[in-house]
Amino acid sequence: MAATPRISRRTLLRGAGALGLAGTTGLAACGRPVDTSAQLPDVSGGDYDGPPITLQFWNGLTGGDGPVMRKLLAEFTAAHPAITVEMYAIPWSNFYQKFPAAVVSGLAPDLGLMHNFQVATNAARQVIVPLDPLAEALELTESDYLPVVWGSGLFQGERWSLPLDMWPDSLFYNRRVLADAGLDPDAPPTTGEEYLSALETLRSNDIQGHWLPAIDPQGVGRGFDSLLWQMGGELYDAEGGQALFGSEAGIRALEWQQGLIDAGYSPTDVSGSDGNVAFKNDQNAFIWGGPGALINDLAKVEDLDWDVAPLPRIGPNRAAFSGSHQFVLMRQREFDPDRISAVVTFLRWITDNSIGWASAGPVPARLPVLQQPEFAELEAQSHVAEGVEHIRFYPLVPGIAEVQTTILYPAIGDALLGQASPADALARATEQASFLLSENLTKYREVR
Repeated sequence: MAATPRISRRTLLRGAGALGLAGTTGLAACGRPVDTSAQLPDVSGGDYDGPPITLQFWNGLTGGDGPVMRKLLAEFTAAHPAITVEMYAIPWSNFYQKFPAAVVSGLAPDLGLMHNFQVATNAARQVIVPLDPLAEALELTESDYLPVVWGSGLFQGERWSLPLDMWPDSLFYNRRVLADAGLDPDAPPTTGEEYLSALETLRSNDIQGHWLPAIDPQGVGRGFDSLLWQMGGELYDAEGGQALFGSEAGIRALEWQQGLIDAGYSPTDVSGSDGNVAFKNDQNAFIWGGPGALINDLAKVEDLDWDVAPLPRIGPNRAAFSGSHQFVLMRQREFDPDRISAVVTFLRWITDNSIGWASAGPVPARLPVLQQPEFAELEAQSHVAEGVEHIRFYPLVPGIAEVQTTILYPAIGDALLGQASPADALARATEQASFLLSENLTKYREVR
């Protein structure tokens, strides 16, 4: 079968941008429905053995993880000379606008990589397609993944994405700062009591040990998520129509964060980048954050003595926010069997070789990969992996990322900046979020 014509990246992105997706669904702004009649061809069989073919792969890997993925793509092409994978890295915020527009315009890439908390939204938009046949062809099984990771690609009874990795928020600690304060750098705190005790010792040595990014809602918000779950709370109800973070558990979580500032363990009015700079200059002991960015960032700093461990258990339960990069297949007006066969060949190779992706910082999603000797050699990633059994993901609700970033996280920042009490900030955010969630249930139902 003749291959679908490919176009240049400049033309493709210009066409996607011209469509100007507006609003949260995007598709309505284009004034054109997505054709959902095209069906995936048979994906059974072995590796692709057709003529030379080039796949387009879109993602948001514009940081230090981008070169790692490009290296893997080069290794894949060396092993499969007939398949070239052209990678277009677009900042994530632009990616989530441009690729649905490309689908509507008939200029969709072959596959993409997106965050797990965006999968349900784009499944509801029908700009990606179910992947159950691909998962079967790749012989991926539930036993190879943590239940929360395996389930993260399921929406309304179908699989819409394939997990590549997991990146739980973890405790990064400056060993030299701890040692200089008389603390054991080989025994980072594992409980709330140990954590506050370490912070008090650091304060007595004129070190503010935990710089809470109050003016960086994204950074402080994910810490709140972890604490909420540790306190026994939930972000939303099972249907995704009601926010629950204003509960007593949520208030306790936010009061704990506020207490770090009140006690002088954290400066006021700082950002996540402020905390990172202080950490690198031995002025800060602890950072809560994901391994994808921090591991490579900290490793570049000469003479910085640091390590990483799972988040301490502040509440009664162990829990940590985690995200995951997931492969998706973009909806096409017509699916070319050759292209789908090449995509399956690529996905089979990269899921089997995801140990190479671990060097970018994340922990591979497939549990057998974590047992490989090569993974044990990645010391920081191995320490992060010690806590993956307790990771939590956002629920599979369309529009959930928007609710988190535009309503909940700014409310947390307001409380930490002293503009509202934790209870008042969360109560207001709960009301606003529940209204938006209710609207989303209707909006995305209409899209489907």
